[in-house]
Amino acid sequence: MIDLKNIIYAQTNTWPTYDEIEIEPNVFLADFISIIYRDGVFKEIGRLLESKEYPRCRGIGHIVLISICSAIDSLSAYAYGGGRVGTRFTGFISKYFPSRYSGSEQAIYDAFRCDSVHGWNLHKSVISPIPGDPDHLNPMNNIIRLSLYDFFNDLNKAFDDYAGQLRSDDNLGRNFLKRYKEIKR
Repeated sequence: MIDLKNIIYAQTNTWPTYDEIEIEPNVFLADFISIIYRDGVFKEIGRLLESKEYPRCRGIGHIVLISICSAIDSLSAYAYGGGRVGTRFTGFISKYFPSRYSGSEQAIYDAFRCDSVHGWNLHKSVISPIPGDPDHLNPMNNIIRLSLYDFFNDLNKAFDDYAGQLRSDDNLGRNFLKRYKEIKR
């Protein structure tokens, strides 16, 4: 079996080739992506949220938001095997995030993902540095509010759900490999 930690934390171009990864067992794929996200992406986002600068955002809020949105972008590409960014991004939120996100997917995509990633602005939204913010996801005057702590925690839960399904769902395995093949070119 391939030593995942050695591959992932070694130099560039040491990841397995598309041909070296097989759908069976899907556990390999779930473990592979879990190491990347749990030990890498989520750990770094967590460090930002725990930093001294974060409590009043002080610019770090945008970095955290962009990191979370980029993680959703990436995970949704693996879950759906590529496809249109907006469709897969909103689809991933619909399928894997808690039901309280239902109806907010497009607003999150437009107001947070697109505006922050492409314009470093939040004209249609507000990021909150408050964990458990009671106004999380509540639109007020056509502006949506998002608690970064809650959004990040919900992303972690969504990831757990996705990775759990990936372990046994051959369609998710095929989608994962399709996307993996695209990015390895």
